[in-house]
Amino acid sequence: MSDPFDIPLFREIQKLLQSGSGGPVNLELARQVGVAVAGQSGYEPKATAEEVRTFDDAVRGSEQLISGYTRLSIDEPLRSELITRAEFVTQTLQGWRWLLEGLADRFSAELGRLGGMEAQEEASGSALGPMSQMTPLLMGMQAGTLIGHLSREFLTRFDIAIPREDDGQLFFLPTNIDAVAVDYGFESKPFRHWLSLHSAARQILFRSVPWLDKYTRSLFTDVVDSIELDVGDLERRMVELQSGEMSSLESGMQNMIPLVQNDRHTAALSRLKAALAIFEGYANHACGEVAPRMIDDAVKISEGMWRHRASPSEGKQVLTNLLGISTDRSLETGAGTFCAAVVKLHGIAALNRVWEAPDSLPSLAEIRDPFVWIERVIDGS
Repeated sequence: MSDPFDIPLFREIQKLLQSGSGGPVNLELARQVGVAVAGQSGYEPKATAEEVRTFDDAVRGSEQLISGYTRLSIDEPLRSELITRAEFVTQTLQGWRWLLEGLADRFSAELGRLGGMEAQEEASGSALGPMSQMTPLLMGMQAGTLIGHLSREFLTRFDIAIPREDDGQLFFLPTNIDAVAVDYGFESKPFRHWLSLHSAARQILFRSVPWLDKYTRSLFTDVVDSIELDVGDLERRMVELQSGEMSSLESGMQNMIPLVQNDRHTAALSRLKAALAIFEGYANHACGEVAPRMIDDAVKISEGMWRHRASPSEGKQVLTNLLGISTDRSLETGAGTFCAAVVKLHGIAALNRVWEAPDSLPSLAEIRDPFVWIERVIDGS
């Protein structure tokens, strides 16, 4: 087999490799790719002072309403900022660095385990030998592609509840928000208030539940640690890139890491999905209870945003390819029903017991049948 890297494009990549990546993910390459993808949507103006005030006021009002209903309190007031797509790329690469580097480490380990000894790979002419050395660059391209697409899709910090290593400030992407408002016929001010309310609800959870951030990270880590690669498929894709054009490279970067389903990965995904579902369900329930006091078009916006979240997108597809995570609308709906049922039967204080400890979180089966959770946690205590 000929060397798939013996072409000008990959020779240039190898030059970058020789210069050093600075870690398991080449973050500078990821930033450049991400900003380039983000920029494909065209010019993006900076937020105006009036827009900043609108979100600041909406976040403050949302915090009071959510804290009042849920009885969850935080030590410091929520803060927010408006950012561009390029700023989202830079911030997200740093905020998700812990996850991206964990994925790169797993990727390297799988190549080493499944590809055999480098000497065997070199002797057979396999693409995996050189590729195992190029993991930082490949992960940089993959991460940049993912985050670049997400920069054109995200509206707020919590469109995907992946924990971030940052100052905990809420952020909003007004250009994307305006585009969705036009697509779904939302009035600008009510829609911005709706997004502020939902963002505040989620951030109050992360700030008021001491173990939630760390536990959520552990669930994502378990998913990453359980990943297995289809090395045969991976090598086939590398050979296809050899004979393709730049468009082939761009397409390949969106699905470079072929996953193999296994029981451990399925179980890890199930635990993560259950935790994310109850997180979303609780926040949506709380917002639904207080939204009429703040937003006239709350029902219309909620229905439209359900459709928006369920619609396919390039960023979501890349994330699914990387981790196996996808939006499960029926599960999120079920989690909302779970929360409403517990509150109706026992009140908000009983529902808040899901946040006592990780063991108190409902399983997927308990989300579907709240009475099982009530018997285990409420009646069994």
